[in-house]
Amino acid sequence: MRCPPIFLALTLAAATSAPAEQPFTLQQILSAPYALSLTAAPEGARFAWVENAEGRRNLWIGGPKDSARQITQYSEDDGQDLDGLVWAPDGTSIAYSRGAETGADDKPANPAHLQRATPVEVWVQPIGLGNQPGSQPVLLGEGHSPLFSRDGRSVLFVHGGQIWSAGRSSSMASPSAAHQLVFDRGTASSLTLSPDGKLLAFVSHRRDHSFIGMFDLGEHTLRFLSPSTGSDFAPNFSPDGKEIAWLRKPFTEAPEFAANRVSAYPWSIQLANVTGGEAHTLYSPKANERGSVTPHLSSGSPRLFWAAGGKLLFFSEADGWVHLYSLQADKPGSQPRLLTPGAFEVEDATVSAEGRTVFYASNSAVANASDVDRRHLWKIDLTSKDSGPIALTHGSGIETHPQIAAGGEIAAIASDARVPSHPVIVTADGKFTPLHPGALPQDYPAALVTPQQVLFRSSDGIDLHGQLFLPERKQSSKLPVIVFFHGGPERQMMLGYPAMDYYSNAYAMNQYLVSRGFIVLSVNYRCGIGYGMEFYRCEGSGADGAAEYNDVLAAAAYLHSRDDVDLKHIGVWGGSYGGYLTALALARNSDLFAAGVDFHGVHDWILEDDDAKWLRGNNAEKDAIATKARVSSPMADVAKWRSPVLFIHGDDDPEVSYAETPALADALRARGVPFEELIFPDEVHDFLLHRDWLASYEAAAKFFERVLKPGQ
Repeated sequence: MRCPPIFLALTLAAATSAPAEQPFTLQQILSAPYALSLTAAPEGARFAWVENAEGRRNLWIGGPKDSARQITQYSEDDGQDLDGLVWAPDGTSIAYSRGAETGADDKPANPAHLQRATPVEVWVQPIGLGNQPGSQPVLLGEGHSPLFSRDGRSVLFVHGGQIWSAGRSSSMASPSAAHQLVFDRGTASSLTLSPDGKLLAFVSHRRDHSFIGMFDLGEHTLRFLSPSTGSDFAPNFSPDGKEIAWLRKPFTEAPEFAANRVSAYPWSIQLANVTGGEAHTLYSPKANERGSVTPHLSSGSPRLFWAAGGKLLFFSEADGWVHLYSLQADKPGSQPRLLTPGAFEVEDATVSAEGRTVFYASNSAVANASDVDRRHLWKIDLTSKDSGPIALTHGSGIETHPQIAAGGEIAAIASDARVPSHPVIVTADGKFTPLHPGALPQDYPAALVTPQQVLFRSSDGIDLHGQLFLPERKQSSKLPVIVFFHGGPERQMMLGYPAMDYYSNAYAMNQYLVSRGFIVLSVNYRCGIGYGMEFYRCEGSGADGAAEYNDVLAAAAYLHSRDDVDLKHIGVWGGSYGGYLTALALARNSDLFAAGVDFHGVHDWILEDDDAKWLRGNNAEKDAIATKARVSSPMADVAKWRSPVLFIHGDDDPEVSYAETPALADALRARGVPFEELIFPDEVHDFLLHRDWLASYEAAAKFFERVLKPGQ
């Protein structure tokens, strides 16, 4: 990730300010709906997706010849999410789960304080014919992860960790009562049916390990495939149903924040005969080399794809980047073939129904150097050894999550610098047709800033990417600046709206701050994705030394090199891991950062040790690790903290302990450091209520204007 100085200078010079625009409100810029969970129908050329419009989550369907229409009628910002979309085999209905995610107490969250039980439930929504409305949705019972049987007469789902089933009548008006189908000591996930629908494979989680279960739907018998001391996941039947492949990772994995990111216990691909159950290791990378650790994917967990000609496709970081590889499952001892060579990452892969073509999203910068901070769609013909990747889309937008209809039509989630994620049809020449034209509200801001790619280097030699948002300014005037750090840290902010609701909101917030006269610098710090394994698997990070703080200082140094920055009024904000870096910046360098807004950040790594994968070893080793963790925490430098801060946190946060925020608030209170707080009872990490995002950003914007624009 080295950038030549000349290229760096040209890139920085290219950063230009936006044209003048009419003022807009946070309500207006957060009013645009964004789409997710795009999925193709098993017949015809239709697609379904979830559209979130100011917290109102609904199912939509549409296609190249069908106008988009909303098929559910949820009208409240109530925190109840829609997930797990799956089409019936005949395409006449869609099953989904509805409910809030689990909070810190392992119960469904209820940030809207609904005065009723709020379990996660499985529903089936008939979609009607043509543009005719469907019937009302039918409740099958409590649960999630629905899956239609091959004949469409029943729906399988998970409830209480067990696999249940509900019968389905032709009208779905009176489904049979749901009942427990499989009795297993483990907790089930990844339900997968054989092509003939007679066998059900699933992952049986047993706390610190997992097996692949195989349930015979006719005989009602359960067996486990090649149980081992490892952990098995991602089962997938071969197209003829005779074999099943899955991934196996070792019991001992490379710990979080470990300096050594390779493993003496590599992952593997397992292959079993369905009839006899005999299994063998089809492939395993070499121990203690790149690619020996299960690859990290930006969306979802690693999985396997069957393709034509007995091929198995999988992800690996064997060459230092997340890439797709192909392996001949019918030829024992064959070696993987790299399908996507180059200095870029691959994600969102999907294989066409006949198994001849794989589609994926990538940040390949072959056509444009700045595309490393975007995503475009690509495809590969798997039937030809000489066929390489072919670009489907290009330009200044972002395209992700390709889906292929039964007739070969391609849809994807698209966005750009102005418009959030929305579904589009992608033509053969790479052009887009929106599936839901006119979705943007009339008062949505018409002119937003186009962020510019900037490159700068940390003091310890890490090349960093950022997105610079420049407002209009008077000649020679200096403007206050706000630096943004994403969470994760396995994330990447882009040169446009990201295809993730949390960061779609954050991008909109940065646009609003620019409209209020702030320069905004969004920083893709080390440990993030998109720039290769060496960048992602960073050493000495987090609780193991907070090496990322070098990137915080690098951002400050870059800002000091500009002549348009008011150096006395630089603010910082971020959520989760970005909240950690925000607090670290204020604790260590209140001389550089004048104010901060900290969303649910980690302030003391020891408070996260209940689930600390990094806290391992004997007592002496754990003590040494804990000591370093304390030094790597913002709390360790709280005595130097001087700048005001706004804390924002939900008290049902399952990701970052709520105690992190009151503990730091008490420490600042004892030292007379000014702080403000905005606490949301029963809200989770990724706020479920649109109105909570709106209230948070309004409070943050007012805080920054009050502190960083004195006298205005």
